[in-house]
Amino acid sequence: MASNPYSKTLFKLALLYVLFVVPFYSTAQKIRFEGKVIDALSGDALAGASIILDQVHAYTSNENGLFTLTIEPGNHQLIIYHVGYRDTLLNVPMTSDHPFITIHLIKKEQMLQEVIIGANRYGRALIEQISSISTINPKEVQFKNIQDAAQAIDQLSGVVVIDGQASIRGGSGYAFGAGSRVMMVYDGVPMLTSDRNDVKWSFIPMENVERIELVKGASSVQYGSSALNGVLNIQTAFAVKDDETTFSTYFTRYDGSIPANKIRPEDKVPFATGGYLLHKMKRGKSDFVINAYAHRSQSWLQGEFAKRSRLHVKYRYRLSERTSFGINLTGMLQHTSQFFFWSDDSVGAYQPLNGTTTLVNLKELYTVAQANMHHFDRNNIKHTAHIQYYHTNHINGRLWQPATNLFSADYHMQKEFNTWILSGGVYTNAFFFRDDGIGGRHSGNQGSLFVQFEKAFNKFRIEGGGRMELFRLDTIYAGSRPVGRIGINYSPYKQLFLRASFGQGFRFPSPAERYVNYSLGDIYIYPNPTLLPEKGWSSEIGLRKKASLGKFNAYADWALFLQGFTNMMEFSFGQWGNPSAPFFGLGFKSVNVNEARMAGSELELGVQKNIGKLKLLTDIGYTYTYPVDLNADSSLRSAKNFMQGFIKGLYNPDSTFRRGLLRYRNRHLIKFDLDVSYNRLSFGGSIKYYSRMDNIDSYLALFIPGVDGYRKDHLQGDWLFDLRLSYQADQYGKVALICNNLLNSFYAIRIARPDAPRGFTIQYTYTL
Repeated sequence: MASNPYSKTLFKLALLYVLFVVPFYSTAQKIRFEGKVIDALSGDALAGASIILDQVHAYTSNENGLFTLTIEPGNHQLIIYHVGYRDTLLNVPMTSDHPFITIHLIKKEQMLQEVIIGANRYGRALIEQISSISTINPKEVQFKNIQDAAQAIDQLSGVVVIDGQASIRGGSGYAFGAGSRVMMVYDGVPMLTSDRNDVKWSFIPMENVERIELVKGASSVQYGSSALNGVLNIQTAFAVKDDETTFSTYFTRYDGSIPANKIRPEDKVPFATGGYLLHKMKRGKSDFVINAYAHRSQSWLQGEFAKRSRLHVKYRYRLSERTSFGINLTGMLQHTSQFFFWSDDSVGAYQPLNGTTTLVNLKELYTVAQANMHHFDRNNIKHTAHIQYYHTNHINGRLWQPATNLFSADYHMQKEFNTWILSGGVYTNAFFFRDDGIGGRHSGNQGSLFVQFEKAFNKFRIEGGGRMELFRLDTIYAGSRPVGRIGINYSPYKQLFLRASFGQGFRFPSPAERYVNYSLGDIYIYPNPTLLPEKGWSSEIGLRKKASLGKFNAYADWALFLQGFTNMMEFSFGQWGNPSAPFFGLGFKSVNVNEARMAGSELELGVQKNIGKLKLLTDIGYTYTYPVDLNADSSLRSAKNFMQGFIKGLYNPDSTFRRGLLRYRNRHLIKFDLDVSYNRLSFGGSIKYYSRMDNIDSYLALFIPGVDGYRKDHLQGDWLFDLRLSYQADQYGKVALICNNLLNSFYAIRIARPDAPRGFTIQYTYTL
């Protein structure tokens, strides 16, 4: 029992929590003056509005638009700012006889998705954040016919999704579907599977998305150990009017002009089709959402297909302006076959290695049930609580396993007073599952405590916080070191904001990374029960400049970042088995890279311009990443050598330079989007560039034909072009035509798995 760390650590957690909870209730009161900020036209509450009292004290409206001031009675000046709304100045008599005011803000032309929740769990304008954050407009999801969350974040600068694993600024390599460093937060609740700690991208109802935010860099303080590389925050929507009904359907046909030597003529014509029906309504104090979704596809890769059906139900009851309760139910049934490696890069490029033995056929059932509560007490403390049950099941005949069960609970409290915001919370979960592919039955639990603060003064705003975690898997107990986060935002003058931040992270290995023992034909995946937890940190400096003139809006965002990892977990190919084993013991295995470091720079530019009925919106992002393995090249531990390598990596370096790089990373990424609309007609285009992965497992070429040949043919990377056109026909709905991979390029972001050829999509959407 002496090895169990729970008693001492729990005492430390309790002491830390009390130190932060007591101040929440200890503020001296004069008089309490409350207000609510709403949209002047719709009456909707506005979260994240900045309220400046007497040009000294700063406050922020909560998600219900409410704010509370503790002040001396008398006349006071309020200045209210909100992104996309006109600045408002009010002189208000504040007395105990008149303790409440409703503030109506008038909307102006704006660039969308500017208020961010995911970075610190409460609303804050994007330009005021301490770290880099990218957002996606829900209209873009619809216009591009995006079907899952992985496709959505792949539109963002600095992001690559490889076989379901998201990498932000080179923070992850190839993980073979286990151990995400990016935390998925779905409607306020972390949601990774308990066995593989991965994200089920197709489980998220993209047809009802209200907010998509990607926080770049370590965010473990707010969301836990898996947020080592960033956080993807997705919030689904409620109705904004009494009744809303939307129906949408689409059909995609992949180009038949694929060269004959690339795909066999007897294969089925590749296609994708699907649609959804979404209904949202408001009835008194109740809000209700229900939507059904279906998708079917036959891949351009031989033997790969997908069939899925999903149902999503969401309900909220607003007991009062201060209290609401809600439930969230989502279920999905899917049948997929996954393609892993080609037979070669020419005749067999679209055929699986060794025939069907390297295809993975899965029938899966996912269900999640969430309940939540939001309450603002009389001390103006915001209380938020979530409980969740997350279940996954693989349906194989009469044997329903592996089956995973994850129960979690999350509580968060927040207090604003004077120029401070204090917040803190606890998170706990318990899980159990059975999977013969990763060692049979496993169980475990996790507990954590976090605290955060924000302080505003003059033109500065400082944020900081800390987190402690406990973790158990079977008989293995582990406690994380305290991880911290600190950052500052400074505005030397209007619409220019400078930022700097530093954050730490800590990630436990997933059960799959430790115990997986599986084969795909001749390809073996070996366990590593001694795999160590990884630690990491990320830092950045950056600036964001906005420019507004009439109906012209523009922004520029630049960041310089540096990340470091110790015992970084990487999926590596090598001789991990006995030489007498099949294929001489070669296969994949999760291993620790003792020390890794990533540096880089990111530039984003955006313009929105309205000229009469003509509207133009464009965004471009460029990311350069220099990811090195300090064990492979110890000379890079020298700051001078590291800096020289960083500069050398900006252009085309030699093979010696590449040997020190981490595997499965792209040094250069470019993402460009342009959308133009006139009356009912909209036109758009996208350009993406992926530089060639500088380093991969050298053993791959020994058993996968065509790897070396493909890499020699793609030394300069890959450019991709997409086009889209839509027409809104009044009451008859909207029709869109989309062409992805316009030039029909043959490319593979992840080596030995070709990406989609040219595809033509027709989409129809009708809204009541």
